[in-house]
Amino acid sequence: MPTSKHAKGTAFTTLHDMSYIKNAYGSNPLAQPPANYVDEPKNAVHNLASIYGERPDYVRENGRYDRQFLSRTTITLHFFDPPLVGIGDAPSVKGSDRLANLSLVYQLNNQGLFDAKPSSQSTTVTLSDNSVLDLTLATEFLDYYCRKFHFQSADIQYNSHGNVWESIMSINGRKVGVGAGRNKKDCTQAVYMDVVQYLEKCDPDLWKEFISKHRTGDHLGDGPNVPFYMNRDLSDDIRDLCVDLERSTLYQSKPSAIAAPIVPVSTGYQSRVSSSDKLADKSYLLQQRRKRYLESPETEQIRATRLALPLHQREEEILSTVAANDVCIFMAATGSGKTTQIPQMILDSYIDRGEGAKCNILCTQPRRLAALGVADRVATERGEPLGKTVGYQVRFEHKLPEKDGSITFLTIGVFLRKMQSVLADPNNTDFDHVTHVLVDEVHERDVDTDLLLVVLKRLIAERKAKGHPIKVVLMSATIDPTLFQNYFPDDNNQPAKAISIPGRSFPVDKKFLDDYLPAITEGDERWVLAEPSVKKFLTKEKTFMAPQSSLTAETEKDEDMDIPFPLIAATVSHILQESSEGHVLVFLPGWEEISRVQKLLTTGRWIVDFNDFEIHLLHSTVPLEAQQAVFRPPKNPRTRRIILTTNIAETSVTIPDVVYVVDSARLKENRYDPERHMTSLVTSWIGSSNVNQRAGRAGRHRPGTYYGVLSRGHCEALNTYQTVEMARVDLTNVVMHVKALNFPNMDVKSVLGATIEPPDPQRIDIALEALRVAGALDTEENLTALGRILLQIPVDVHVGRLVLYGSFFRCLDDALTLAAILSSRDPWLCPMMMKAEARKAKASWLPPDFRSDILATWKAYNAWNKMMSERRYIEAHQFCQDNFLSRLTLQSMQRLRSQILSSLRQAGVLRATTQGPMRAYADELSPELNEHSGSLPILAALITVASQPKFALGFAPAALRTRRDKKVMMQINSIHNDKSNSYRGPKQIFAFLEKRSSTDGATFLSMATELNYATYILFGAHKLEITRSALRCDDWIPMIGDLSALEDLMRLKKLLDGCMLRVFSGLVLGGRHGRANVRQSEGEDEDEAEEDVRPLSPEETQELTFLSRDVVKILTKYHAERQNFNNSYRGR
Repeated sequence: MPTSKHAKGTAFTTLHDMSYIKNAYGSNPLAQPPANYVDEPKNAVHNLASIYGERPDYVRENGRYDRQFLSRTTITLHFFDPPLVGIGDAPSVKGSDRLANLSLVYQLNNQGLFDAKPSSQSTTVTLSDNSVLDLTLATEFLDYYCRKFHFQSADIQYNSHGNVWESIMSINGRKVGVGAGRNKKDCTQAVYMDVVQYLEKCDPDLWKEFISKHRTGDHLGDGPNVPFYMNRDLSDDIRDLCVDLERSTLYQSKPSAIAAPIVPVSTGYQSRVSSSDKLADKSYLLQQRRKRYLESPETEQIRATRLALPLHQREEEILSTVAANDVCIFMAATGSGKTTQIPQMILDSYIDRGEGAKCNILCTQPRRLAALGVADRVATERGEPLGKTVGYQVRFEHKLPEKDGSITFLTIGVFLRKMQSVLADPNNTDFDHVTHVLVDEVHERDVDTDLLLVVLKRLIAERKAKGHPIKVVLMSATIDPTLFQNYFPDDNNQPAKAISIPGRSFPVDKKFLDDYLPAITEGDERWVLAEPSVKKFLTKEKTFMAPQSSLTAETEKDEDMDIPFPLIAATVSHILQESSEGHVLVFLPGWEEISRVQKLLTTGRWIVDFNDFEIHLLHSTVPLEAQQAVFRPPKNPRTRRIILTTNIAETSVTIPDVVYVVDSARLKENRYDPERHMTSLVTSWIGSSNVNQRAGRAGRHRPGTYYGVLSRGHCEALNTYQTVEMARVDLTNVVMHVKALNFPNMDVKSVLGATIEPPDPQRIDIALEALRVAGALDTEENLTALGRILLQIPVDVHVGRLVLYGSFFRCLDDALTLAAILSSRDPWLCPMMMKAEARKAKASWLPPDFRSDILATWKAYNAWNKMMSERRYIEAHQFCQDNFLSRLTLQSMQRLRSQILSSLRQAGVLRATTQGPMRAYADELSPELNEHSGSLPILAALITVASQPKFALGFAPAALRTRRDKKVMMQINSIHNDKSNSYRGPKQIFAFLEKRSSTDGATFLSMATELNYATYILFGAHKLEITRSALRCDDWIPMIGDLSALEDLMRLKKLLDGCMLRVFSGLVLGGRHGRANVRQSEGEDEDEAEEDVRPLSPEETQELTFLSRDVVKILTKYHAERQNFNNSYRGR
């Protein structure tokens, strides 16, 4: 029973009745406790107290209020700091007890304490070096300690004495620590803490060693022994191949150093600067066009619209600022017209003074869609088709403007590729015609933008030195200019000039859940509140409404929590019911979320009939024509639109007649832990600056309303900006970007250290080491021959290696498909209501005897591609639907394959590795490059090449470990989790594409392929070491058994690697002409002249052919041997 104290009657000054309690603690509709807590408040309070091992403290007294005699109950929960107090007044003790408990229920609910996870004692301890020790870290340290000194695992004995438990830990037969607690769990934690504190004091150096290794996961030690056996005939084949390779010219000609020679090359570019006469003629032509534009009645309306934009009121100031400064910053508010008007102002000012042909502007956009959309809009405003004075250039597509006097909108990635050729060749004048570079939405701060700013800083200096100064304009709607101003000081070391320009935006009324949820709660669509995702979401949101809440978006640790899709759909329905005109723009994190909301709108039980509205999807995977439809007026002017989009509509792109914005306040971003090779694609909260940007979309054409799907308190707690990309992504490809740009007299660290906010040097070191392991850099951080070739291939370094090996091992067509698969989003769809069917469809494409997510995709892609090549388009479309495949993703893979193949041709790879002459740009591949097409053992080897060093070892999909993770699992939609493909057998090695962590701390592997041991040794392992009893691979996988065969494989790997070094160096030395004269701009005419370039001697090329055949034979035989063994294992 609760404690009870009785007091004499007294006069109460405040009546704590039901009305008082509800007004004081229960007035917020978002902060309502569960109904059963309200119905039975005593049970709720007492159950919570029991979790804490405590009891509520009751005080009851009699008194009066306004001549009414009452009983007052005061309940105190002393186990909170500060204590929580509930007071209830009622005519009876029973009634006052109930009200006091109810008061506590509301207070506990408001502060989120019902969801808290209490512990009766501290869960962490701070050690002498300020390390914070918790139970997990303590357990891992003791495992490391016992393993290092070859002790048995720690032994714990338990004793209970009444309500107290005691634990005694022994290691190697010696008692090392004790612990006590109210239960077994608490005393276990106590003894671990006690022992680790003791050991850390005794041996602080050991603790430091552990912490250092723990950061990278190296504290785990070796994995379990892997038994290896091989039949004698196959061992003989391997020995014979080793003898042949040692005698080969290919191996004997291998370079002694792997760094590629730095050879100055001429790109063969012709200057794009026209003669003075041609420039004068073109300038006159541009003047005549502009005169017709200004006088034409057909363009009168668009001219009036442009002149009405706020930016034109500051035109003279803008142009004078650009002319007087090397760098200037325009902070132009939403609706000002900065993206479309500033480039035109600059070009038109040149045209008006008769120098239009001398003005050539490049305007970078953060996204492909933005570049396409803005280019189309600007051309329309100028009354001309794309390809006249306005053009665009993005990946896979381009429409370049006429030469001299132009505006080109392009993505930052394309711009950086253009700059590679300029920085690589001091004689390259191809960029000299560019007079202005405009960087739009510079605040987004992705990796490419930060690298672009470094390039521009250097370009400004170099162009000044050449006497061809260039102007740089940074533009954004939301930006703190100070950082950028200080990064681009002028010649007097003063901050760059910044100008703020107001927008032509209308007032936007910001509403949050606090404002509009009551209307949904009271309406006919209140059923959404019972949906699990909505209930969970609202429970979390109400914590932001607690008095004096200290939660922030950064500390709440729920970034990847479920999005309340039904609530978002209900908000759209609410808007359409409350209004009669204006489009609705809905911001969602990604494609999956867009699809979910679209399905809910079209299938849910809504009052609104969504068939009466147009629903548009804006996403990079949607065809260009479908995306551009949203920018054109609907056929029926009264038709309203619902546009579901990601953050691509947050900046640059303006959709006409949007009056309402529904904001999930989320976006998807990758976060990478380089030390653990761990990627997390999290759905994170946006910054408050993004909220303002998104809200501004509703006020572009008239007053609008913003509906944030979060509470007002949560919005106020958001960080101002997102974490910049340079601080959260894998820097491996960034380092290769830097090497490609080839800054004179600057190493990688110097270049990245010169970025506007440099990344942690340790992250750079990890990226450099990864590239050394991949063979792209040598120990001095110079590009190797392989690294120089990889720069020519537009994919990730490891995927580039896969493509090269595919060419060398004569299965190039398949390698291109694998590269496209590894470089694209997963094409397999997994609808919520048809997950089982989707998994079954994917598993049906699993190649026999090869358990691989990637090879299943490869097989399905080939089937679809065959239909497309035979023009069976309807059948191909149905194929995608039947197999739950994204047609858009498959088409993207198709384009990427073509681009990679083109880059291989341009780099001279195909000419250098085939025996007969070939046309540099032939439509079909030489048959010898596909001699081993369809060979699954060699395709698994290529996947292994691309996966390095991402390998896992274990027995089953849920019981794997990697070098840095004690326990990982296969991703839920992996074919390895399909029971029909499950296999219980000896330890398996898996290559995987990515390792992701979930919100609950579990680690999952995606796109996994099961490997045989020989494939791993020859193509995956980086470091091999023979010990007395095992071949130790990559410092963590010990292979035991047939040591003689293992030594033979180790020898073969060494010889293969040596031969590959010769092939790479041959490509650089002999194929540089083919690489260098490739124009970086996509779509320009290519020289189709027949070339017969032979970087390797005919003898070496023939030896490469023989090598590939022999290796494929060995892999095929070993795979068959393993299959026989596995089949016999299954039969036991």
